[in-house]
Amino acid sequence: MENPGFLAAIGAAIAWGTFMVPFKIAKSDKLILFQAVMSVGILASGLILSVILGYPLRPNIYGFVAGILWAAANSIALTAIFNLGLSRAAPLVSSLVVISSFLWGALVFGEMPAGMIMGFAGIVLIVLGVILSSATGNLEGQNAKQGLFAAVAAGLIFGSQLVPLKVGNVSTGDFFLSVSLGIFITAMMMAMVRKIRFSTEVLKEGLISGAIWNIGNLLSLISLSLIGLSKMGPISQTATLVAVFWGLFYFKEITKPKAKLQVLTGAVILLGGVIILGLA
Repeated sequence: MENPGFLAAIGAAIAWGTFMVPFKIAKSDKLILFQAVMSVGILASGLILSVILGYPLRPNIYGFVAGILWAAANSIALTAIFNLGLSRAAPLVSSLVVISSFLWGALVFGEMPAGMIMGFAGIVLIVLGVILSSATGNLEGQNAKQGLFAAVAAGLIFGSQLVPLKVGNVSTGDFFLSVSLGIFITAMMMAMVRKIRFSTEVLKEGLISGAIWNIGNLLSLISLSLIGLSKMGPISQTATLVAVFWGLFYFKEITKPKAKLQVLTGAVILLGGVIILGLA
């Protein structure tokens, strides 16, 4: 049963490492507007996928809470990416997701008591990889400090997003659409509180971003049901490598060869830590 779970986690990583690419392409500083449009793409894709897969359309409180957590974390992550860039923000966010999801699974839900030492060894590698991946360029400005703080906060919340599913012992089918609904309602409330004026400025990019993310979300839920949070969380965060490659090679965020090598080295070390956690 584990092979499909690992494959689903890798698929989630590809989607989650890519879903912020449309945000970068849009080149918009209207973060709350983008998230609101993205939430429409998430809800629309959630409805379509639920109908195709025969999932129930009734709401579930655990999924709804998970959606609220994700929307809060994503709004913070957008701030991190806007201030730090994709290739710097992604490793930091992902490392905190790995650590928090591993600790939830191992310490709270007792998924791998025999592999704790190996698991913590993986965390050490992840922290080292993050330091290398995000320590390029000047991060002394106020925006950089805000970006670093946002990345840490987003990672911790993201890593806790699927805890409600474990607490409620909810099936993937019952959980999936409610996550989308929770994200949509929370994002719209944020936009209303901030008095955001809706426009078509980021319509295409936001809808595509939401659909890509929700494919990753579905795959992560399938993986979670097969291999548990302590393994699914870390493995899915190889999304870091996907995001770093987008930032380096497509958006050209870092051009100096030495800095590029440092980021790539850190990303590989981080991946090594993720693999160790997955095997723990």
